[in-house]
Amino acid sequence: MPLRISVRYIGRGGAKSVKLDKSQKHFKLRLGLAKLRPMTSLIDREIIAGSDAIVPHNENWVKMYLDQGHRVSFDGGRVIALRGMDFRGRPMWFVRREDHRYGYHSLESDPLAATEEAQAAWSLRRAVRQNWDEVERTASRLIARQEKFSVTLDDARNSALCTAGIEGFLEQTGLTGITGIPGWLAAILMRTVDQQVGFVIYAAAERVRRKSDDEFALPPLA
Repeated sequence: MPLRISVRYIGRGGAKSVKLDKSQKHFKLRLGLAKLRPMTSLIDREIIAGSDAIVPHNENWVKMYLDQGHRVSFDGGRVIALRGMDFRGRPMWFVRREDHRYGYHSLESDPLAATEEAQAAWSLRRAVRQNWDEVERTASRLIARQEKFSVTLDDARNSALCTAGIEGFLEQTGLTGITGIPGWLAAILMRTVDQQVGFVIYAAAERVRRKSDDEFALPPLA
């Protein structure tokens, strides 16, 4: 009978108590993450894998383990990249900034590239938030069917959201495999499941606007 341990996930919405089997799968994930530490012996990796240096973490739809002892600091320590591995077994960096409530999950292998990706996403989010009233109005129009357009997987990828978070959201909401949904459904998901869907709606609205501008653009003079 597998040993069951109780852990605390610290994630969106606060701490969550979750029971995990101390199974071979989870130990392999922890050991795989420990192996990513540079200049550690095989024995040290196994010790690390079973220690409290590696903790479960659940934020923005990404369930993973974080190695608190494997970190890289930037910007005078204000930005920290922690090495992690999601429950699919994919290595990633979890980038956190001291003045941000939530971090960013990057699949980049290099911590500097991961941090630059996170900084670019945070900058885009700030820009969108400056127009958040318009995002809310667009969502209302979509729900009322006063405006109609689809929201696609490409829109999500072009938004300020991370790839791992997008995939986790789709999986946990039963939308895995879809390539697009009606705008009204995206607006309802924004209002009832996760407000961050608004970033995807914004990207979709911008795509529709650009297409409309191109269609009505005057042809060049001969």
